Amino acid sequence: MLRFAIPSKGSGYDASLALLESCGLRVVRANPRQYTASLRGLPDTEVLLHRPADIVEKVAAGSIDIGITGYDLVAEQRGDDENLLVIFDDLGFWRVELVFAVPQGWIDVSSWDDLADLAVELRAQGRRLRIATKYTETVRRFCRTQGMNDFELIDSQGSTEAAPGLGYADIIADITETGTAIRDNKLKIVGGPILRSQAVLVGSRRTLRDNAPKLALVRQLLELVEARRRGRLFYSLTANVAGESVETVGRRVTARLELAGLQGPTIAPVWSKYAAEGDQWYAVNVVVPQEELLPAVEHLRNIGAVSITTVQVQHVFKAQSDAYARLLAALG
Repeated sequence: MLRFAIPSKGSGYDASLALLESCGLRVVRANPRQYTASLRGLPDTEVLLHRPADIVEKVAAGSIDIGITGYDLVAEQRGDDENLLVIFDDLGFWRVELVFAVPQGWIDVSSWDDLADLAVELRAQGRRLRIATKYTETVRRFCRTQGMNDFELIDSQGSTEAAPGLGYADIIADITETGTAIRDNKLKIVGGPILRSQAVLVGSRRTLRDNAPKLALVRQLLELVEARRRGRLFYSLTANVAGESVETVGRRVTARLELAGLQGPTIAPVWSKYAAEGDQWYAVNVVVPQEELLPAVEHLRNIGAVSITTVQVQHVFKAQSDAYARLLAALG
């Protein structure tokens, strides 16, 4: 059995279910209190529901084969552990940033350099800059790279935004999506993001290497997720175009190569119930990136197209899965 972990509750659980269902995979639980489930559409796979931080630990230890978690947790907990692999680096949800925030009254502090200078000033006064965070390893590494050496990290596993107001820290380093909680606690963000994070798929080098059955299941999952993530960026357009021949219509469509589809247009004759004798109509289909949708519609109109319809593409499969090829390379 392939052991596949997903977040047990909250937005991570809901988004994981939505992603899998969009790929044609459905998590089935006998009852909502169970922490195991099956995955319809991917045989021989057991779904395990865990806290995101536990998923990182268990995949690294090899007790779980693959799992969905946050990159911020991977960066914090992985260290030098080569057994923990990031198989898919952006699943499209859980986008947050790890930032520094200071009291709004600190009008002279607005950058990382200002924080470094403040740390030096406090050191001269006989104490260190106190930073409350649950990302102690990530923040420590970042501070060192920014030349900040005089600081004290206060481990905070909950309500980190309240730390300065309660007096047990000077500033915080915490994740935020909108910044609302930071502003509500009379704090402001300084500098840019320490780390940008999103949902990722991680895997265990120890349990996947040289295990052909498990790799075959992981490949199926990666193929579906990758194709679905790619497909949401494209639209399929179909239009009817009059012309003397397939070649004539094809030349008109490909006059703008960037709007002529992934490989080129598909053109087929249409048996028109309205055209006068001698007129020939063709159905033209092209697949274009989302940002080129309106330009493509205009181009088809300019060459005489009528009845233009669009459908958002569900999946785009390439000749091979890039994510699976990267996994095999990482496994050696």
